[in-house]
Amino acid sequence: MHTFPIPGAIQEPVNHRPLLEEASVAIHEIDAEGVIRNVNQAECQLLGYSSSELIGRHIWEFVAAEHQQAARDAIARKIAREQPVATLTREYRRRDGNYIWLEIHENLIENCQGEVVGIRSALLDITERYHFDSKIQKRLDWMRFVLHSVATAIVTADALGNIDFMNPAAEAITGWHQKDALRQPLEQVCRLRYDQGEPVDLMSCIVAGSVGSNRTRRFVIIDRIGASHRVSWTISPICNDNGVILGAALAIEKR
Repeated sequence: MHTFPIPGAIQEPVNHRPLLEEASVAIHEIDAEGVIRNVNQAECQLLGYSSSELIGRHIWEFVAAEHQQAARDAIARKIAREQPVATLTREYRRRDGNYIWLEIHENLIENCQGEVVGIRSALLDITERYHFDSKIQKRLDWMRFVLHSVATAIVTADALGNIDFMNPAAEAITGWHQKDALRQPLEQVCRLRYDQGEPVDLMSCIVAGSVGSNRTRRFVIIDRIGASHRVSWTISPICNDNGVILGAALAIEKR
């Protein structure tokens, strides 16, 4: 690990340097101006540059162009203690022209007087996870678009029975806007009743495994202002790959 070529920049025991240099995690240190002063071999391999090509240059030069100004501004705020250091995700450009997504863990570097003189960062390559998460998010966005478009009222709840999604058709039949219904108990918003007036215990149906279609029976739903609507409904569990119930999806149709 190289040492700062400026006096009094980073105050730490000298014997920490070999540990940083030998670390398998990519690590660099920048000064108060954002200039790279120290970098270990792991980071050189990660970005494809030699240490001489990195040291002395601003760290944001290696960030994707659209993120460079944000990186520069954030560093200035952290050095001035106007913004706390935190774990962040940012896209970097390798020497070969490829781009990688990095999870960055930061710590402020102080001198003996307690003044911030730089930032030490550890970088983890999360490119594969980032692209996987992006694909999943696109699928979720598409599913939400479809659910928003269908005429059937769709409501989903988490494992505790609290609502986490409603489409416009569900808002219309229940009289609840999604922003008001979120995190509310499913049965408080979707007040389903048997024809005799007895409440339907929706979450018990899920837990007991007695889930199925009730389209042939008569039910009513009481909306937010107390009006009744004749409906049929279906509720199904939302499970993970191990069969653990993560929540429920309720579909309601007017009869």
